[in-house]
Amino acid sequence: MLTPMDIHNKDFKRSFRGYNEDEIDDFLDKVVNDYEKLFRENDRLKEDLARAQKDNEQYQQLEQNLKDTLLVAQKTAEEVTSNARKNAEETRENTAKECQNKIQEAEMNAAKIIEDAKAKAQVIVAEYDRLVREKNNFLRKVKITMESELAIINETLSELPDPEKEEREKKAMGTQAEALQKALSEHQAVPYEAKELGEEESDEEKQED
Repeated sequence: MLTPMDIHNKDFKRSFRGYNEDEIDDFLDKVVNDYEKLFRENDRLKEDLARAQKDNEQYQQLEQNLKDTLLVAQKTAEEVTSNARKNAEETRENTAKECQNKIQEAEMNAAKIIEDAKAKAQVIVAEYDRLVREKNNFLRKVKITMESELAIINETLSELPDPEKEEREKKAMGTQAEALQKALSEHQAVPYEAKELGEEESDEEKQED
């Protein structure tokens, strides 16, 4: 490709009936100037094109990176969603299983508590029955003992002397003695009557007894 210097340094051969040299030089100067402008513009455009191509490559690389990033993000999102669903399902199953185990354990504990309570209640009832029997036996023994003691007391009391009775007997004996003494003094000559009177008084004492 010709450069502006090539055009400027171009030397034409002269001939007898050739073109006007000055006009050719002026025209060539104009061509050189325009070509130089075009050459510089072409270089600038090449540089711009190179930069544009470089930028385009960068943009393409960036676009590819974005596409790759989007693909990775989409794949990651799908994996995260799948894992989340899987984990949620596993968590739900584990929770349901754990709840079922807790319910079964609670039912077993409740049944054990009920059985223990029944056993304790049976022990308490048996102990209560035993205490009631012991109380009844004790009361019967106490009653028998008290009745026996009361009988002994009554028997003892019946054997004790009666002070009032003794007093009455003493008074009666004193009265009889006085009567006998009086009878003896009045009827010393009649011993038979005194004897009969003594017998009557003895009968009266027996009746009083």
